[in-house]
Amino acid sequence: MDNKITKFLDNLLENEVLDTEIYEKIIKFDENNNLSQKSKVARAITLIGGFFLLSGLLGTLPLIWTNLSYWAQLILLIVTTCFLFYAAGYSQQIDKNKLFIFKSSERISSFLYFVSTVSFTAVIIFTLNILENISSINIPEDVAILITSTIVLIYSGFLYKITVEIFQHITLFYSLVFFLGSIGNLFLRNVEPWGIGLFITVVGLIWGLNTYSNLLQPSWLGYFLSSVNIAIGVIAITEDLLSNFKIINILVLIVGSLIYIWTSIQLSEQVIFYIGGLGLIINLPRLITELLPNNIWPPLILFIVGGVLVTVGLYLNSIRENIRKES
Repeated sequence: MDNKITKFLDNLLENEVLDTEIYEKIIKFDENNNLSQKSKVARAITLIGGFFLLSGLLGTLPLIWTNLSYWAQLILLIVTTCFLFYAAGYSQQIDKNKLFIFKSSERISSFLYFVSTVSFTAVIIFTLNILENISSINIPEDVAILITSTIVLIYSGFLYKITVEIFQHITLFYSLVFFLGSIGNLFLRNVEPWGIGLFITVVGLIWGLNTYSNLLQPSWLGYFLSSVNIAIGVIAITEDLLSNFKIINILVLIVGSLIYIWTSIQLSEQVIFYIGGLGLIINLPRLITELLPNNIWPPLILFIVGGVLVTVGLYLNSIRENIRKES
């Protein structure tokens, strides 16, 4: 158990807020749910094995590709995918604790399912190649990409539904982006840069709304993916449409950062706050430099404004603390 929690419980016991029986139950519960050293080793071995499998799929396996026929390659990929899926499902059944090896909220099964997604994608690609080689069917590259992205999106959605884990959340998001991108590549070939930025922004916005509705978990990851995509999309739009109006471009990005910070306060999500804060750190110096080029004032202005904001923040916190004590 964490030292801070232990001290907190001891303090509650000493001040008779917590009785001895409940205290002992909490300690016993923590001991029963802590991983033993053997369990940690077992999980470490499984996780390292998953890393080796992924490395084999991405790096080592192509070295023997020339010695195998297409059918043998496909069968090997199918067997690997099935093995990973079974191993992940078995791990999910026997591993109820939300822990990898260290203090994490994820399971090893999530990582194994992720590797199976990579393997499954390779299966689809090889299957399409074999169908094209053994038949007279000529599958255009754009159509092949669309078919692959569609099937992988369905598989990713299925895995997310049965796990609701971080790796499946990530793969579902990028599978959706891959799928929508393949549709755009098929029907919208000559899209302007601002159009691509708009597409990225809309995807991020939809992802954020679905996270807000509790459809996507964990929420911090959903908001992170959403915020990053909206930011990238807005940057692409402003850089394309406002390239000749640099100050307005920077002002739009600063306003966007402030909206992020305001939204983070409303939703109590730190990850959005950090992205908004990063935007301010990047764009405020750019704005001051544009307004006051070749001058010592930019860093000095930021220093003064930062000091004022810290002072105001501390003052407001002190008022809140006094009100809390009085009440």
